[in-house]
This record gives sequence, C-alpha cells and structure tokens, in this order.
Amino acid sequence: MIDLKKAQQLILDATPVLGRESVPILDALNRVLVDDITAVQDLPAADISAVDGYAVCHGSLTGASPSHPASLRIIGEAPAGKPCRSTVGTGEAVRIMTGGLLPKGADTIVKIEHTTESGNTVTCNTDPGTGAGIRFKGDSLKKGDVVLHAGDTVHSLEIGSLACLRRAYVTVHRKPLVAIVSTGDEISDFHEPPALDKAMCSNLYALAAQVLETHATPLCLGIVPDDLEAQKNVLSEAMRADVIITSGGTSRGKYDLIHKAFASLGLETRFSSIFVKPGKPTIFGTIGKTLVFGLPGNPSATMLSFEQFIRPALLRMMGHLNGSDASPAKSNGNSRNDPFAHIDSFNRALGGNKAHLRPSQVPLGNIRTGNGRPLGRQTPCHDIQTDQLKVAAH
Repeated sequence: MIDLKKAQQLILDATPVLGRESVPILDALNRVLVDDITAVQDLPAADISAVDGYAVCHGSLTGASPSHPASLRIIGEAPAGKPCRSTVGTGEAVRIMTGGLLPKGADTIVKIEHTTESGNTVTCNTDPGTGAGIRFKGDSLKKGDVVLHAGDTVHSLEIGSLACLRRAYVTVHRKPLVAIVSTGDEISDFHEPPALDKAMCSNLYALAAQVLETHATPLCLGIVPDDLEAQKNVLSEAMRADVIITSGGTSRGKYDLIHKAFASLGLETRFSSIFVKPGKPTIFGTIGKTLVFGLPGNPSATMLSFEQFIRPALLRMMGHLNGSDASPAKSNGNSRNDPFAHIDSFNRALGGNKAHLRPSQVPLGNIRTGNGRPLGRQTPCHDIQTDQLKVAAH
C-alpha cells in the first residue's frame, strides 16, 4: 500500500506525451500546440485607415484650424474591402472608412468629426499631423513574429488569432483513446430489463462523460461478467487504446478477477492499493505503452479516483506537461503547480475538505479539520452532488 502523493507521481512518471496530428482549427479547441505559430505576412498587410474620415496629403492641411479651415476636392471613396484607385494630390481628398486601404499619395487621415462635407468638397478644421489615423503595414505583427508558442493551449481567442493568420490547420498533440469496461455479474445496461438482482452500470457512462470532459476520446466496451476468460478477451480488445479503465473486481474476493485478467496480459503493476478512502483498492500499471487503471466498483470511488489519478494523466498525454489544464496560481501552502493541487482535499493551504460542495477522497488517518476558507452563507452537509452519487450507488 502506498500513499496518495506517491501514487499520483508514479502515474505521471509513467505517462507519455502523445504524438502530433494536424487538425482544422476548430478541432484544436482546448488542445495543446506542438509547434510555434508564426506570422506568414505583416499584419496589417498594407497601410489602412484606423478611423472614418478623409485621406489627404498632409501638405494640404498646412495651417488648417476652425478659423482657417482647408477646403479639399473629394476625388473618390475607399470603403473597407473596396480600395480607391485614384492618386491623392495636393488639394484633394478621398472619403475613407475604418479598414479601408490607404490610397496612393495620401499620408494622413482627418477624422470625420473634424470635417464638414458639402457636395464634392470637404472642409477640414484641424491639422492632426502627418500619419494620423493610419495603421501602418506591420503595426500589429511582422512576418516571422511568433504569435503562439508550442505548449500553449488553444482557446477561443487563439482560434481567432489562427484564423487571422490564415492557418486553417494546426498541429496539436493527439487525443488519447480511452477504453472503458465495467465488470460484474450484478450490473446491467439500458437494453436489459430491470431486475432485482441487477444494478445499472452507471460507472460506464459516468467515466465516459469524465473522459469527454477532459477532451479525450472514450471507447465504451460495455459490461463483462465475472468470468476470467471473458475479461481477458475484452481486455485484449481494449489494448488498441492508449488507456484502459475498468471498474469493479479490484478487491480480493472470490469473484474479483481483474487482477488475474490484467496479469495474463502482462501488466507491469505499479501499485494495487492506495492509502486513501474511498478508492483504496485501485490498480495502476502498464502493458507496453498502454496505461491501465483498475478502479473500485463503487460509483463515488470510481468518479473520484478518475479525477485524482486519471484526468491528470490524460491531460499530460495531450501535452499539459504538469498534468493540469488549470492556470497556476499563488498559494501559501502546497504549490499549485502540483497537478493535483487544484483538488482542495489535498491542498494543506486550504485545510482539508470539511463541508465541500462535492465528495472528496481523504488520505486514511487524516482528520478533517475544516477547509480554512472564510465562510459566507452556510451550505448543508448533504450537498447535491453527494446525494447524486449515493443514488448512483443504488
């Protein structure tokens, strides 16, 4: 039996980072970049207007003021996306909108607020200075600038940036395929009629949902009975996955056969019992490059064990090298760079797990001493999520 932190570290030490694949940018959401993303051209690619107004030669505005405005002839218009082909000379102006391409000959834009238009003439009552109102080529980015770095997680803002850079595809770490198996003669699925001696296999669906929440890919292989050969056959099929998760059969009873089934496939066991409750009879090991987790059958223990042990491993596989997709934050206790520190049951700075809004594993022998947080409105001890897990257990 090993302690919780040792178990967590053993898992991360055994977890590989998966290879790369090129995907459309929307499929890259919440995934980790493999390569730096650089600008392939200047942004903006040409001089454009930053305001609505009039593009002029600065020399045409000499001495312009409210008492001595400059009157210029309008020779064209440059809306965004429709450039004006005329060349602006002295005493001339082109009506221009935000984002419009700066016409040849113009070097200044006078804001529309400082002008008055009448017929084909615009009167400018100010001299804003040479270059005013212009976003010059490369103002935002120069060709070759690194915009996103390898190891960055792609969120909606990054998706927009990639689109601006005209990157329809991007290279990210591959999602792990996670095979999920529920074991036991006492469980059934939706296609079977209810029976007094059967419980619904809630673990199968809860684990699949947790895998999806982690942005990995679940492969549900269904229920396998308490039969050694049947379990060996299903686990052999599961070997095509990057991770195998089973629920049930991890204790030492007559019908707890998953240990033998794993051993027959060559499991290198890293641990088979943890000093925590619930979740004590948890198995972890590897078969080749495949990570194998044997979780207890109790739904509460199963879901909590996933969060404590499997979720960080899946995140590491997808390129979150510290096993967490949470932004590090300062802490006066355990470092939040620890991939498990965001689970406050194990953060000493937060003082334990009393009155949590979700059930939490507690290392055996530790006393619940309160959560160390300022208390506002008191919450009942029988919180909703705990009750839901109790229902699932039945």
